Amino acid sequence: MSAVLPRNPFSTRFTRPEAVPFRCPEGDLLVDVRGRVAGGQGSVSSGLVSDNSLDDFSSAGQDVANASGLCRQLVRNLKSVRFGLIVGPHGSGKTTLLYNLVPYLVDAFEGDGIAQVRQVQLTMPLVNDFWSRFKHARDSIHTLEVCLLGLSSGSLLIIDGVEQVTRRGLRRLLRKARRRGVFLLATSHHRVAGLSVLHQTAVDVMLIRSLVHGLLKNASPEVVEIVSQELECRDLSSLTNVRDLWFELYDIVQDHLLADSMNLRDVTDGCSIVCRHGSQRTSDAQC
Repeated sequence: MSAVLPRNPFSTRFTRPEAVPFRCPEGDLLVDVRGRVAGGQGSVSSGLVSDNSLDDFSSAGQDVANASGLCRQLVRNLKSVRFGLIVGPHGSGKTTLLYNLVPYLVDAFEGDGIAQVRQVQLTMPLVNDFWSRFKHARDSIHTLEVCLLGLSSGSLLIIDGVEQVTRRGLRRLLRKARRRGVFLLATSHHRVAGLSVLHQTAVDVMLIRSLVHGLLKNASPEVVEIVSQELECRDLSSLTNVRDLWFELYDIVQDHLLADSMNLRDVTDGCSIVCRHGSQRTSDAQC
């Protein structure tokens, strides 16, 4: 009977957003809504910012080497702008950041016992034709509006994947949220009108290596060597989607584990047992 394969460090249970601690890319800076617009053009007034304002706020010299510092700053910024956005390409850590951020948001928004924090994750349909996208966008905005109606003033609605709703639907949702006094935090692959960018997720080589190092912490030396060689052959500086990298490394490691399992498995053949590398030894039992 064959043994159970060793765990693959790039399995979904180890790489899903809630399982991976968020790490800030090397040299990232906190976004400060009280700072000045990048390049010195203008300033923030009354705690409000213009739409599509990622470059707006550079708090120079304020390092975010630890994610907890970033989370605390994002909560403060969100309270200032009311409608905030975390933006970044596919697989760059937006949802991972949200999972790390939620406990801080709950502490900040549910302290009075009345306000609530609700999160909705939007997922594109598998069938990607026009009608499916249209129906998905319509159903998504309906779900968000129903959720919004259940929130009291001072509550927070989190939308993971807000780019999946139409501009018209989002404008309507923002109007209703403003009237109800509800805060909104969303993630998107691109900037969204009506939402002030609080943070942009990004990927760099140091971040990738740090994440891989964490996933390989309990891996076998053989797996570590295979992954290290694979990464050396790749141009990590051009990589933006870490999720795709995990899928590819999973397949590579899984092929190794399967092959290694076949080599290690003892197969009884008459009075002999075939061992690793095809060598044979005589069975202890007499034929």
